Amino acid sequence: MKKKFIFLFAIVFYSSSFLTNNIFAEIKVPGSGGINYWNDFEKFYKKQLKKSQKKNQKLIFYGSTSGGGWATGFKIVKDINDQVHEQAYKQCMKRAKKYTQNECFLFAINDKIVWTNIDEPIASVKMNLEIDENDKKPGRFFKDQPDVTDEPQVHFIYILNKDSEDNEWDINGKMEKELLAANEKVFEMTKGKQKFRYDMREDGKLDISFVRFNKQYKGNYGMNYPDAYLTQKGFNDPNKLYFAWADVKHRDGGQGSVHHGYIFLQSKYITNANKRMMMTLHEILHVNGFAWPCTKGNSNGHTSSSTVIGGPVGDDSYRLGVLYDHGDDTCPDFKDSAFLEPKSNNPFNPVELKCAMAAEVGRGKAPNENYDWRNRYSHKKLQKIKAKRTWCTYNVGN
Repeated sequence: MKKKFIFLFAIVFYSSSFLTNNIFAEIKVPGSGGINYWNDFEKFYKKQLKKSQKKNQKLIFYGSTSGGGWATGFKIVKDINDQVHEQAYKQCMKRAKKYTQNECFLFAINDKIVWTNIDEPIASVKMNLEIDENDKKPGRFFKDQPDVTDEPQVHFIYILNKDSEDNEWDINGKMEKELLAANEKVFEMTKGKQKFRYDMREDGKLDISFVRFNKQYKGNYGMNYPDAYLTQKGFNDPNKLYFAWADVKHRDGGQGSVHHGYIFLQSKYITNANKRMMMTLHEILHVNGFAWPCTKGNSNGHTSSSTVIGGPVGDDSYRLGVLYDHGDDTCPDFKDSAFLEPKSNNPFNPVELKCAMAAEVGRGKAPNENYDWRNRYSHKKLQKIKAKRTWCTYNVGN
């Protein structure tokens, strides 16, 4: 009787260790439920299936999913056996450790998908959001403070990895000073017409939140998990853009896409205050959606000219160029961003625009379901967009 009890306890403990619909996972166990980033996941699977069919071989395909992203493991072989299953599973788990922090399950054998209920609504993965007592310091805020305006704003965050040293950028005044200086650069680039509307506290200080991730990255992570983590922390207001200074080493100087962006303070590309300001403005333009496919000179989200998002900007050019007041009403213009002040006569919210595009391909809902973006921006290069990489962080985790 005692042995049975211990065995039952072990099963219950093991199953509760993973956020999944399955009781436990091992090789050959099919997955179940909705898959985050389904379009990208399915596209990758079909790509491997095509390869296996072309080689006249067989495919074993495992997958993992969470609010932070997706991961896969697969093998293309002549014969399928337990060893091949185990290899594909282990490959998936290695990637899942980085991208999903979740378990892997069997997705397909050749062209037969064994994962069930893919069309189910995707439940949010609840991450460990507890605050470290050592991080509680005078003048530090872990949540967005009360707003002084209802207008769209840019909110800033100071981020650390789980075991990173706290250099107190959010409370020593340095981060605020440089961000305010960066906004003056925007004012100069717009010839004294506009600058970002920063999220300010009632005491007149810049509202900077503090966040520590619940894992230790090694300097090569993408945005999936950070975006999901911040979203579940409550940084998911469609009326705000979120920009973080991450005090970590990283292969990149920064990363950004609509709604969230980052610079990495210990990157080899960021060596001084000017580089921090330049990289902040570079990435925050990406958080505003630029360069859009219809932007003149667009090349993979950057521009061919020496603008702030010329990327990478070798000469540190503080120029907006084709991004600002370009005269083409069929394509988004930075002067019309709702996050600038004063607002233009015809502002747009990039979160609203991007999420409306994503909603058309089943990747979430738009903040404004009645937003007719195709009528607002009729440029042919925008009309073709499918928003393959877009997910709407404003409503994830609610």
